[in-house]
Amino acid sequence: MFHHYRYLLTLFLVFTLFFAHAQKTTKIYGRILDEQTAPVPHAQVSLHHVHDGTVAKIIIADSTGNFIFQSTSFGNYYVHIKNMTHQDFTTSHFKLSESINEYNFGKIIILQNTAYLAEVVISKRKQFIEQHQDKTVFNIENSILADGNSGLELLTKIPGISQGDNGTFSLKGKSGASIMINGKLTYLSADQLANLLRSTSSNDITKIEVMTNPNAKQDAAGTSGIINIVLKKGLKQGWNGTASGNMGAGRSLHLGGSLDLNYRTDKVNIFGNYNQYFQNLEYYNSLTRYFYRNSQTEPETFSQQENKIQPKLRSNNFRVGMDFYISPKQTLGFLINGGFGKYPKYEPTTNHFRNYETKDLIWSASTITEGKERWEDMLYNINYNLKFNETGHELKVDFDMIDHHSKMDQTLTTEYKNEKLEPIPHKSSRIGDIPSDSRVYVAKIDYTLPFNEHFKLETGWKASHIRTENDLQYDTLQENGNRVPDHSTSNHFIYKETIQAGYVNLSKTWNKLSTQVGVRAEHTSTNGNQITLNDRFSKDYLKFFPSAFISYNISTNHKVQLSYSYRVERPSFWSLNPFRVYTDPFSYSEGNSKLDPAYEHAYEANYTLASKYIFTLNYADRSNVVNDIIGLDPTNQQITFERPENIGSFKNYGISFMAPTQFFSWWTATHFANYYRNEYEIPQEDELIKRSGNTLSLNTQNSFKLTKDWSLEIGGNYNSGLTIGLSKIKSYGLVYTGIQKNILNKKATIKLVVNDIFHTNTRRYETISNAVRLVGKSNPDSRTAILSFNYRFGGSNNKAKERSTGSEDIKNRL
Repeated sequence: MFHHYRYLLTLFLVFTLFFAHAQKTTKIYGRILDEQTAPVPHAQVSLHHVHDGTVAKIIIADSTGNFIFQSTSFGNYYVHIKNMTHQDFTTSHFKLSESINEYNFGKIIILQNTAYLAEVVISKRKQFIEQHQDKTVFNIENSILADGNSGLELLTKIPGISQGDNGTFSLKGKSGASIMINGKLTYLSADQLANLLRSTSSNDITKIEVMTNPNAKQDAAGTSGIINIVLKKGLKQGWNGTASGNMGAGRSLHLGGSLDLNYRTDKVNIFGNYNQYFQNLEYYNSLTRYFYRNSQTEPETFSQQENKIQPKLRSNNFRVGMDFYISPKQTLGFLINGGFGKYPKYEPTTNHFRNYETKDLIWSASTITEGKERWEDMLYNINYNLKFNETGHELKVDFDMIDHHSKMDQTLTTEYKNEKLEPIPHKSSRIGDIPSDSRVYVAKIDYTLPFNEHFKLETGWKASHIRTENDLQYDTLQENGNRVPDHSTSNHFIYKETIQAGYVNLSKTWNKLSTQVGVRAEHTSTNGNQITLNDRFSKDYLKFFPSAFISYNISTNHKVQLSYSYRVERPSFWSLNPFRVYTDPFSYSEGNSKLDPAYEHAYEANYTLASKYIFTLNYADRSNVVNDIIGLDPTNQQITFERPENIGSFKNYGISFMAPTQFFSWWTATHFANYYRNEYEIPQEDELIKRSGNTLSLNTQNSFKLTKDWSLEIGGNYNSGLTIGLSKIKSYGLVYTGIQKNILNKKATIKLVVNDIFHTNTRRYETISNAVRLVGKSNPDSRTAILSFNYRFGGSNNKAKERSTGSEDIKNRL
């Protein structure tokens, strides 16, 4: 069946391409230059009728000064060019007819407005929040709070985003958000993604895009939506760049620095970036496990665990690339994006096992866990962009190859004491060798065809192939002092996945009404091979993912929008791998090769007042929910495990309000409030367990302009608690602030940022199953003070090429 769809999609693409070129159209074009023959970007170009001077069309020249008018009716015309930094220019009259349907101005030289340049300086600042039809954009680089933080810390400050203890992200209370970087999924496990975000400096981030209901052009993965982190790009002509550094401390030392270089001419753009991150961290966790026997209402025993985690993050990331401007309409680009780092951890842990009724000690254990984690990532990209004209008619082609390698060397050594705290001779020790290798290939084509300024077609195709391999080996220490392989926990696993996807997206505008409808078809083929257990599994399925948006401008100050999308949450490659990773001698996590994808219907209704106040109602219904469960190891009833399962169904109801405000000329703020309810129905044995909870989430950011060169920001967020599957997280929040001064003629800034001032960002949680109940508290290293310096050098502003490759959606799942 899928072959039929593939052939139909191919025919459709060929037809639309042929149709686009088969139309006979008029064309008026040229290029705007200054006296030094340098391009004049983004000038306003208007086309006028000769007989009365009325405007026929208005367009904006591109970043290299090129402009083009398409599909113009026959007649006599002239062109007027207007730019704030240059003198106005009017061309001579010309004629379009059946025999003369093209007019080329060639190079148009316009003169600088010297009086304007001498007296006027323009300072343009984007709003912190921008609302689009299918996404909300947070312009991070305008906030002084961005400096000195990691990408992971930055995400927790974005309204509506929260991170769970397992490293996954939620949007407005819905788990399963996909994380993209520059429009690409990262294909990483939750732990690996957390390391990547920790090693990404906020200095390198320009904006974060939140898509709660993505359109058909976006990958269908991510049941709660997509979070896209957009990194900074070179924006200036000639040599230019940015150098930055930061230092500070939480419980230990933090250091970081980055260098961005860019060289841009009319024909080539060469860019490079390098950043290094050094972080010594210290976390404190406490956990009480209550053990039940034969469905007793009261536990029989319990254990009290305390541990201190001392990781040391050392990361290096780089990005180099080149864009060739083959012609004003064609660009060929090359990109290499890489990173390497290590995350060693030293973790002393104590466990005290007691009788629940008498509270008497049964025995205790002291464990030292050492983990030496290191990774290497490389992405190679080739991309091609063809702009048929300036109306948005274009073709984009991308090819990616990704190599990921990570390795964890783990040692757990435990000493025991009896009820009298006397040492027990038996000592247990476990050594783990935990490697992960992944190779990803992605090819992607996107084609956009505007039929006119009100009607547009987008269509495309994407293919991805992923191969991951994990060969985990555990050795244990026996009483004779020898280490022997632990075959019950070792596992060699190879997983392959191929996805073929095609989409069609149509958008149409009628005066006050605009619509967008689309459908994405994804054919998925998977194959898993548990070599150790000699067990194979495979799946093959085709699914369609429709989406729709309707917007209506009631008046200048009132706008409403309705949206719908159908989404999928595929199990991560790590979750499908059934091997075990021990967090301590008494708990481990493991994957589940039997997982099925989860599917969600998501609905939203938005009302925008005065183009800035946004009210949102949302509802989601998810089936086959994937969530972690807990239980007792059948071979040792004092060891707990955590494993992902398809636990049942989920419903989310929510209402949110976002309000950018300006109280005074020197005080601007953004406020966000979200109230939602999560409901789960979880079948377990012969009963249906219902879990639900209501949550209030608040977020505020306030910016104060103190003097010409000084500014201050104060913000915070609060969450009243959260229900996720079998777990309940209690209330938490934080307050942060930052102060900034511009120096060196505003080419440099010095910033001091203090995060989690009152140290309130602790996580208290409870997880319940039939056999065990967990009550825990996580105390992260979140109170930090960071001093940063940022220096900008180089030429004049010029818009850079948007860079996004086709593989961002897969790396999140490695």
